[in-house]
Amino acid sequence: MQGHSDIAGENGQVAPPGEWPGFRDSRFMLLLQHWAANRNGLMMPRAALDPAAIKTCLPHVWLFQYLAESDSFLCRLSGEQVNEAWGVNMAGKQPQEFMPPESAAMAHLIYRRILLTPALHVGHRRIAPAGRQAKLAERLVVPLSDAEGRPYGIFGLSLYYFDPITQAELPPHVGPEVTYYPCAGLPAGLP
Repeated sequence: MQGHSDIAGENGQVAPPGEWPGFRDSRFMLLLQHWAANRNGLMMPRAALDPAAIKTCLPHVWLFQYLAESDSFLCRLSGEQVNEAWGVNMAGKQPQEFMPPESAAMAHLIYRRILLTPALHVGHRRIAPAGRQAKLAERLVVPLSDAEGRPYGIFGLSLYYFDPITQAELPPHVGPEVTYYPCAGLPAGLP
């Protein structure tokens, strides 16, 4: 599968080879270490995901399977905090079913970049659930393979910042910040 020459796209940058991302929240590091310890080549096999190993992350994770025949993504798993932030149980849905059209189109491009390059995605941005208040999101997304090493999908951890009772938006963020870490350039050891 061919990688993308413009991995970063409009709103991102590419990290130099030989670097792991750093995080302030330990849940991101837990997921990253789990992925790195279980990767086979450039990606981690879907079957290697161990919920017990990332227990504290579970309310904040989501998984989208890539459906090559339709060039689309289908949510297979979404934690409680993710569903609360988006206002819908995402499991069994495609992005266009719970995102505004322009957000779903952007998500599709980003998801394809992560999976087909493959690369880690570290981002800070606003999300805009259809018919709901915008929220700030911080995320780590990693590519997954199937048992034979072919691209399977993406697995993400998202922390959302908003008032869950009033749905009030928190203070504005400076803007989207995205860094891609191509898997071919990641260090051999663990983060």
